[in-house]
Amino acid sequence: MVWAYATADYCHQALLAQCLRTVSASLAQDPSGWSSEHHSQLHQWQLWLSLERGEDGQQYLLPDSQRQLCRDAMVANLARPSGLQRSVAAALTSVQFEEEYLEPCTGYSLDL
Repeated sequence: MVWAYATADYCHQALLAQCLRTVSASLAQDPSGWSSEHHSQLHQWQLWLSLERGEDGQQYLLPDSQRQLCRDAMVANLARPSGLQRSVAAALTSVQFEEEYLEPCTGYSLDL
């Protein structure tokens, strides 16, 4: 649910506070109860809070260890490039151009 608020860029403070408490407690109790996809969505929520909401969003960030767990899940998710993307990658590789960059702060894989 918090991922949906992030994608809509909607900040409801009471809801975010409750979500933070609930998600943090659940992750602390049993992090394996969350799928890799859910961890990735939580990472996107945390990015939205830290990058888009600025100072207001800082109070809703998960503890560092939980944020790292979510970031690691996102980085570990393998991208599924299309056939066209694979063709472009092969062409770029032939001219020694690096076509992908892993952005270290966010964990996003960027196609160049």
